[in-house]
Amino acid sequence: MDSLIMESPGANRTPPTQTGARKRGRPLEMSADEVLRLIRDKQAAGTLFRVHREQPGLYARARRLFGSWARALETAGLDHSQAMADARRRSLETRRRARTQPHG
Repeated sequence: MDSLIMESPGANRTPPTQTGARKRGRPLEMSADEVLRLIRDKQAAGTLFRVHREQPGLYARARRLFGSWARALETAGLDHSQAMADARRRSLETRRRARTQPHG
């Protein structure tokens, strides 16, 4: 019995970092500079207000790196309060348009 040693499947494989592969299920990590650049790009394009829904990985990474979404925006040179006000305004505009358009 002592000669039988149970090993987990893949125990003798090359570590993922040496093969260039990544662990299954783990998100690709972005540097802080890349996260800030993407946040600024989203703001410039007017799409920052839906990041949490459209790019949850970016949103989560920003929160992990900076502690909160507000702090990530602040670090990127943006005003969180203004970003929230813009998001509310867009939401109201979208709702108004939806009510005034005939259902077809």
